[in-house]
Amino acid sequence: MDYNSLFLLALEAQEESSLFSADQMGGYAVTILFTVINVLVAFLVIKFVVYKKILKVIKTREELIASQVDAAQKAKEEAEQNTEESKQAINDARVEASSILETARNDADEQAQIIKKKASDEAAQILERAENEVFRMKKVAIEQMKDEISDLAVEVAGRVIGDVVEHDKLKSLADKHAEDIVREEVDSLEQ
Repeated sequence: MDYNSLFLLALEAQEESSLFSADQMGGYAVTILFTVINVLVAFLVIKFVVYKKILKVIKTREELIASQVDAAQKAKEEAEQNTEESKQAINDARVEASSILETARNDADEQAQIIKKKASDEAAQILERAENEVFRMKKVAIEQMKDEISDLAVEVAGRVIGDVVEHDKLKSLADKHAEDIVREEVDSLEQ
């Protein structure tokens, strides 16, 4: 074997196993061609059959999401409005309750003053009636005492003086003297 034949043999072996050999390149070209055709067919099928359905689903989904976002925004606004209305109602209720309590306190104080004044007036009237009754009773007692004193004075004077002074004159003098004493007593009671 010579070196040339070995070289040729090595060269042949090298050409057969090379990635870039002509027969290898032909295989690559066919694979590329089928891949391009498959990609184009897949693209056309997706574009004309699936793409419209995908776009329709995407558009429906976008509309659904947009409507849900709008509904959520409206619900949020209503909740905020309800919260503000509730706060305002609570504040109004507090103010009204405070006003009612203040009015009730004022009415109670006023009623208490009226009751105190009425009780005081009634007590003053009762006291005045009692004083008038005591004065009347004293006056009646003094009048009764005057008559009794006058009768007693006439009887005593009649026994002491006897028949010297007439009984009627003695009685009139005793009545006059008793009347002066009673008047002094009544005047001292009125003061």
